[in-house]
Amino acid sequence: MRATPELVRCVGSVLRHTPPLRIATPRETVVLRNANREDIDYSDDQVTRRMRRSLDEYNEAIRATEISENAGAPLVRIFNGNWDRGGRFYAKGGGWQTMPKEARRQISIGGEPVVELDYKTLHPAILYAQAGTPLPADCYKVGNWPRPLVKVALLILINTRSKNQARLTIAHEPAMESEAKPGSQEALNLAAKLMADLYRCHAPIADAFHRDVGANLMAIDSALAEVVMHQMLREGIVVLPIHDSFLVPASKAARLEAAMLKAAHRAGIRGMEVREA
Repeated sequence: MRATPELVRCVGSVLRHTPPLRIATPRETVVLRNANREDIDYSDDQVTRRMRRSLDEYNEAIRATEISENAGAPLVRIFNGNWDRGGRFYAKGGGWQTMPKEARRQISIGGEPVVELDYKTLHPAILYAQAGTPLPADCYKVGNWPRPLVKVALLILINTRSKNQARLTIAHEPAMESEAKPGSQEALNLAAKLMADLYRCHAPIADAFHRDVGANLMAIDSALAEVVMHQMLREGIVVLPIHDSFLVPASKAARLEAAMLKAAHRAGIRGMEVREA
């Protein structure tokens, strides 16, 4: 939700006569959830304490930074089932992460307009790095299939638990509309053909398909994000993460790109590209 100009004016008149508001710190910033997305208890150890200290440091930097559009929010990390799954950074209450892309472009950090940089084809790139095989020039170019459909189908293969679940999900995707009515028998047949082509084109990583590895890849991309965020913070620059992309003051975009590429290289992910979202 975004405040109307009328609400902004009304609230602004109140805030001008009160002490500055501070972003509330979440009670727990390192969250472990079960399969039902319910928070569960865990025993602290050296790793969780380090993550919490890291988040405290970054949240303090966010609180001290002027962020427009009421977009500032503290960060938490959420893991799914165990510490090898998930771990991405979420802005408490949504903040900049739940804004439409066009609205995010209106944000300023420290009074400066922002740009958004993201990793290109990050999860396929991680899988190819794990397989020890060079990343294709374009992971989403497969025969004559429409690129948007290939992209969503490849990500579905990475995130589902069975071949049948993958086929049904692909067949019902809105991106299937260009080829057949989503959910129809024709769409199901085309989904099977597309999956066969993806297996053939991406043979080096096909062992990862429909094995629910998406959350494991998120743990890797969240570790990359943490490295990038703290590298930028050491340079005095606060960036706002959106999972595998970041909002950064426009004048610092080149420094962010260098930090993102350096983090990926150190993690053994070769051939990675960074682009403006």
